Amino acid sequence: MKFLLAAADPLSHAVPHKLHSEPLFEVSVGQGDVPALNIVDGVYGFHITNHLSMTFLTAIVVIATFWHVAKRVKPAGTGLDAYRTRGRLAQLFETMCTFVRDELARPNLHGLTDKYIYYIWTIFFFTLFANLLGLVPFGYLLGFADPSLSHWGGSATGNLSLNAMMAFVSFCAVIYIGVKETGLKAFLSHFNPLGWDDPKMLLLGLPLYLLEWMGLLIKCVVLAMRLFGTMMSGHLVIAAFVGLVAVAWESGAVLGSGVGIAVVLGGVVLTLLEVFICCLQAFIFTFLTVLFISMVATHHGDDHGHDEHDPYSDEDNMDLDKLVDPSRITPMSSPS
Repeated sequence: MKFLLAAADPLSHAVPHKLHSEPLFEVSVGQGDVPALNIVDGVYGFHITNHLSMTFLTAIVVIATFWHVAKRVKPAGTGLDAYRTRGRLAQLFETMCTFVRDELARPNLHGLTDKYIYYIWTIFFFTLFANLLGLVPFGYLLGFADPSLSHWGGSATGNLSLNAMMAFVSFCAVIYIGVKETGLKAFLSHFNPLGWDDPKMLLLGLPLYLLEWMGLLIKCVVLAMRLFGTMMSGHLVIAAFVGLVAVAWESGAVLGSGVGIAVVLGGVVLTLLEVFICCLQAFIFTFLTVLFISMVATHHGDDHGHDEHDPYSDEDNMDLDKLVDPSRITPMSSPS
């Protein structure tokens, strides 16, 4: 009966659940209880949760998908056909990669785009896959075979822990790329626009320096909170919508059937909206990460950032005569 009630709970896919009763390992952390961190009597117990399992699944799906795409994109054969991407799936992801590179990253990073595009692709597709896999009702499907599995599945990005770790990685990437591209001194000076040369300005410059660092940290925290809030709220709305069926069914089969039909139709519309939101949130997370990187990597080093020739930049007025030697062009013979 307990498992049946869990299966009927529409919130089971939205909130984290332990997938096993006994912890895999325990660590003593002092005294007291912190239920949110799985700390009981000063002991932290590590459990595999549904959201953690979905994180593993997302990583596996991303690796498997692009392993397949890489084989399809890799040149094979002779002639121009060897460079044609084979398969609709590979062509779809190649187009998405090109869009992220040319429309999202290049306008901000310019000549640094190709240097860091692999990290940008990684965070975009991992976030996108995690969002979309969260819409698959694994728990409901498994619940038909075994009600105890009804709490499996869910959205990995609906868990603040994962989003916080992704935001922390972006924070580290901003610092690393900023220091690498502009130098440590220029990077630190970015957070103090008044400079360090005038001792009279230090009284104002030091508070600004701390505020700028706090601003960068808050920006990364907001990255995690925005993704978490959007994905969790979307699943809670759908869960509350589905919960109307159980409430209406208690009032009678006729009312329950009518509400059920309305919920199914409305649920389809909400799910399609969630698909759009999943794609939008992956784009926003990636775009803001790129924007934060560009603020510290190109602000004090625009000349450095444009040292590499960028044939795709609108700022470069390309001269085709410099790229193609007219003397090497063989004119086409007229048809006889």
